[in-house]
Amino acid sequence: MKTKVTLILFLYLIPTAFYLEAQEITWTEKTESVSLPEGVRFFEGIRANPAFKGWYFEVDMNNSNIALVPYVAEGGTETISNFAARKNVFAAINGGYFGGGVSYSTLVQPGLIPAQNVPSVTRNSSSYPVIRSMFGIKKNRSMAVDWIYHFGGGFENLFRFDLPMEYTSSNNAPLPAPVKEDGELYEDAYLGVGGGPVLVKGDTSMVTYDQEIFWGSGVGLDNSDPRTAAGYTSEGKAILMVIDGRQGSVSTGVSLTELANIMIDLGATEAINLDGGGSSQMVIGDSLVNRPSGSFIQRPVATFLAIVDADSIPTIPAVGYEQIIDTGDTSSVEISDGWIQSANAGYYGDTPSIITLGGDGSNTVSFTPDLPESNLYELYGWWVSSFNRSKKTAYIVHHEEGIDTVFADQSTDNSQWIKLGEFRFSGTASDKVVVSNTGGDTNNYVVADAVRFVGIEEIINSNEEEDIASMFRLDPTYPNPFNPSTNISYQLPVHGNVTVEVFNINGQHIQTLYTGNQQQGNHNLTWNASNISSGIYFVKIDFQTPSNHFSQTQKMTLIK
Repeated sequence: MKTKVTLILFLYLIPTAFYLEAQEITWTEKTESVSLPEGVRFFEGIRANPAFKGWYFEVDMNNSNIALVPYVAEGGTETISNFAARKNVFAAINGGYFGGGVSYSTLVQPGLIPAQNVPSVTRNSSSYPVIRSMFGIKKNRSMAVDWIYHFGGGFENLFRFDLPMEYTSSNNAPLPAPVKEDGELYEDAYLGVGGGPVLVKGDTSMVTYDQEIFWGSGVGLDNSDPRTAAGYTSEGKAILMVIDGRQGSVSTGVSLTELANIMIDLGATEAINLDGGGSSQMVIGDSLVNRPSGSFIQRPVATFLAIVDADSIPTIPAVGYEQIIDTGDTSSVEISDGWIQSANAGYYGDTPSIITLGGDGSNTVSFTPDLPESNLYELYGWWVSSFNRSKKTAYIVHHEEGIDTVFADQSTDNSQWIKLGEFRFSGTASDKVVVSNTGGDTNNYVVADAVRFVGIEEIINSNEEEDIASMFRLDPTYPNPFNPSTNISYQLPVHGNVTVEVFNINGQHIQTLYTGNQQQGNHNLTWNASNISSGIYFVKIDFQTPSNHFSQTQKMTLIK
């Protein structure tokens, strides 16, 4: 009898295993049944056993009329349908990981890093430094999956590595933190969304689950689950995939290993896993395609990867004078006692944000700008948001016409410039912006990170000789309008790092005219636009010293 039972189980299990391995997913193109632009194809996949249902977009990045753009949610998190309607996208999938309304995964937009991969995770009651991955899109529309690490805020601290860290699931102690010398500056970062682990590298399955420390998290390796992935083929076509799971006979989901093999079967040369489970979501327009966890209920998420019109790429440079002050700019910032450094990623520049509990106004950070003249300025604030941040942080603004207090909700709008208002500053030492813990919730933290001033009215600088050594200035281009060349002149008050770039009216990068160190004084460049079509363009100069960061932009019109 014992032998008979064993034989029955043996005969049942082995053929079933062979049967499962023999099943193939049937992919059917559904592009004609939905509304998508030229260059985007849509497929649905099914399998009977084990049950599978999934969808993917094939996006031809050789088509210059469409683009893939990552976005952060409004208010920390939002449903994918609300996001899609707000941004009027063609289609979208969810992005990386998050918690408490804050993204734990990188998000890169032109000139801006609104969110960063977590620099460490807690395992075995210890902090483990970790290098995690990002799906990136460059200015030339090529794509890459890289392992990255943020050594601070800003692009100057974004580094990529050939491999992640050498962790295994049995690591009982953290490895040493990454160092810049072991990686390389990610100089061509333009657009990107983080997640992990990597699924495919060099046309080969390479699931870096242990190395990116997903053990001990809610992300499983071998279990079948809903999944989201992004990858690309050698022909320059992006693959954006969502697979349903936890739905019994409809779709059980897949493991990360199977997900990697599915992406390879579709031609992916590199691919990355994104947030899964109930977060795995896909829309066409603002209509939900899949059924997260078997229902129509949408889990609000923190980031998205969207298919949009090429004109939708964000961040048109601010035209005119701009000055940014970070908490690390000691010549412009005065910090009272009571502030501590925050461990949260996403801060501006090289200096982590600082925090203090809300209270009686005794804890302050004062930002004193060096503005060139009396003018109307837009004032922006930058902070790292979280669930325990004050919903009523006071920004006390000392300006030419008096003193005003603006209250900001720092539990939302993570790692981006948020407009606080417009004020006429005097261009004297009396101008000041003070972040105060007055009126804040005593159970939540007030954040001080960076402020930004953008001149609304035209800044007119004196031409007297003494101003050459004390004023940073980008002059109007000449001639303007022009065909095919125009001259670009600018003035540096001191030696510093300079980048001069040209953007079109949609904020898309056209050309870098100069990047490097330059001495104090007047400088000239020529932009030859012989191969550029007629239109409105912007030349932007970024100027950085050890203690300050300035930028200015001028508008140019090319007429052929």
